[in-house]
Amino acid sequence: MTVVAVDLGRSGARIAVDGTRSVLTTGAGLGDPGGAAAVAAVLRRAVDPVPREPWTLAVGVPGALTLPGAAAELAEVLTAGWDGRAPAAVAVTSDVVAWHVGAFAGHRAGVVLAVGTGAVALGVDAAGTVRRVDGHGLLLGDAGSGAAIGQQGLRAALRALDGAGPATTLVGPGRELLAHRPTGAADLAAFAPAVLAAADAGDAVAGWIVDAAVAELVATARAAVHGADFLPLDAGNDASLSPEVALVGGLAGPLSDRLRAAGLTLYDAGGDALDGLLTLAVDGTTAHEASVTRRRDRARAGGPAADTDRLPTEGVRPGSEELDALATPDLVARLLDGQAAAPGAVAATAGPLARAAELLGAAFRRGGRLVYTGAGTSGRLAMQDAAELPPTFGLDPTRAIALLAGGPDAADAAVEGAEDDDAAGRADVEAAGVGPDDVVVGVAASGRTPYVLGALRAARERGAATVAVVNATGSPVAALADVAIELVTGPEVLAGSTRLAAGTAQKITLNTLTTAAMVRAGATYGPWMVGVRVTNAKLRRRAERIVRDAAGVDEAAARAALAAAGDDVAAAVVALLAGVDSPAARERLATAGSVRAAVGRRSAAELDPATVGR
Repeated sequence: MTVVAVDLGRSGARIAVDGTRSVLTTGAGLGDPGGAAAVAAVLRRAVDPVPREPWTLAVGVPGALTLPGAAAELAEVLTAGWDGRAPAAVAVTSDVVAWHVGAFAGHRAGVVLAVGTGAVALGVDAAGTVRRVDGHGLLLGDAGSGAAIGQQGLRAALRALDGAGPATTLVGPGRELLAHRPTGAADLAAFAPAVLAAADAGDAVAGWIVDAAVAELVATARAAVHGADFLPLDAGNDASLSPEVALVGGLAGPLSDRLRAAGLTLYDAGGDALDGLLTLAVDGTTAHEASVTRRRDRARAGGPAADTDRLPTEGVRPGSEELDALATPDLVARLLDGQAAAPGAVAATAGPLARAAELLGAAFRRGGRLVYTGAGTSGRLAMQDAAELPPTFGLDPTRAIALLAGGPDAADAAVEGAEDDDAAGRADVEAAGVGPDDVVVGVAASGRTPYVLGALRAARERGAATVAVVNATGSPVAALADVAIELVTGPEVLAGSTRLAAGTAQKITLNTLTTAAMVRAGATYGPWMVGVRVTNAKLRRRAERIVRDAAGVDEAAARAALAAAGDDVAAAVVALLAGVDSPAARERLATAGSVRAAVGRRSAAELDPATVGR
């Protein structure tokens, strides 16, 4: 297995492929414009060519600690694509975590002070407690960083040019950079070496800037030292009590002597960030594991890739190349044949479907909710299923809801672009008040719909159980789910039209999932819907028939019992079977939770096999 490690900074990147290292001039961070997508693009360019043999990828990237959602998104994106040769496993963490693991061999206590474009300290004590200090970005933090030094130097040069500040030799080297107007932290950090050189040459303004930066960095390191249970707060500058502090990053060399002079005891790191990433790729037992986002690529394990162009539903079904030239009877036969694969695809997921039904049934029993989320056809199928549960099983309508990309308007018309809005998915879950008692079911044929991804991420963060219903293997949606139901229906007769076989399989799956869950929640007795609501003549006749057949009485007795129970079918059945009045029947139901338990009848599975059928 080839191990690829990428130490990504905002100013550049280093890559190691099985020990062979190289340097890139392009960098990125998760907090930069474009977020995870921009970082993924840089990484794809970095890992070129893609290893032909099985490989794993470990990435250290700025922002992974402060933006865990973006880190999870990046990990998911990186498990697909790569010209069909995606990594078998991906690990994403912060660059400073990678440095710490490399510096202290993964399992040793110490503090890393990373100073490059940004600045952050990370401490781990003997008990494995991890503490991060700063790394908040230039706007709010990164005190003493290369970007901060460069920014202060350029400001001083501008003040001098304006005649509003003291003269400084920074004006000369600053003119060229100022002509191009730096736009980001990396541009500002590019001026830090000039500031350091001017300070070394005796420039008073540059010296003040560097001294201030050094003082801030010492304070950052000491905060990690004290906070990580290394030193009592009154330990002062006693070097004998200091933990090992490894200074790393692009400015480690230029600043090391100044930091020592300021009282910081420095340790020669045992390895660097690439060493740390190579360790994290194969070792999940370090103190930093909680700060590592890991994903496995299910597509590499045997399924199709999750890229849109490679989705199985986007392919052409054999025999459909001349679809528009077929006679109508042959056209209809071809369409029917194309959807015939749906039941088999659902049957192949019986295991995860049963697990999902158990999750949902348990949620219903404890008063939780089913929350569907989807877009387009998938979302409308989910919405339809949720709407059918109250009349069929007597479920409170607020306990089965569907969040549809584009909102209610998308129920009967397409809302352009709605499915691409992951922030809307998150917002809708938060607005619905999703919590630990709920089960959120994401339905997405592609397995990568941004709206659904945003909803599932928010659901997980809020403690809800998650289920994925998708028509592709190894998808990002499935990776976010506690239970993944992957319906492999293959290419559609009409390429990409997932309202056909994929939609048919989804409908069967949702029918099965919610029916099984309601059975587990006690909403049925045998084959009868004892929770059915009597809202019209047809349903009244059905309710009378259910009471008659379930209790084994005649029509008149069934009708009378139903009337006495106020059209509560379950109470009427319990009253007849247990020989009690309607109020007592309701009390039994409230206590027992189902008709079978209320009347004291055991299921076939609870009976001795020798007595079944007698």
